[in-house]
Amino acid sequence: MSAGTSLSKEFFELLKAIGESKSKQEEDRIIVKEVSTLKRKLESGASSSAPGAPNPLLSSKKRAKEFLVRLLYVEMLGHDASFGYIKAVEMAASASLYHKRTGYLVCGACLAPSHEFRFMLVNQMQRDMQSSHVLEICGGLIAAAQLITSDMVPAM
Repeated sequence: MSAGTSLSKEFFELLKAIGESKSKQEEDRIIVKEVSTLKRKLESGASSSAPGAPNPLLSSKKRAKEFLVRLLYVEMLGHDASFGYIKAVEMAASASLYHKRTGYLVCGACLAPSHEFRFMLVNQMQRDMQSSHVLEICGGLIAAAQLITSDMVPAM
């Protein structure tokens, strides 16, 4: 079976390992290892010897999208992935509709109703809803339906 063109081999192997795990403890070990891998990838730009060197994870939108999907898997399996939430917020501000949708999806699925990052998304959703591009307006409306709480209604 092929990993496909949209998945990295490493991501495919992670999904395969989770699917083939025999117990919850084995699954937890796999996810704990994945969390440490994701943290290392997120911080790899910060530990670079050259100041201002781009983080390889974030230099490619495809890699950043896969990072967020992996983060979503970690959350869905009951582990904390709050270290990467800011990247989901940043992805929601992307010019690409595909990446914007991914950012909004992860924010909607992972951020608690009282999380401060939801307030950071209000301006982005407003910009999307004021766009002249119909698909951006739809994305902003869908995100608002998932992310806006009663406390945020006056701001919208």
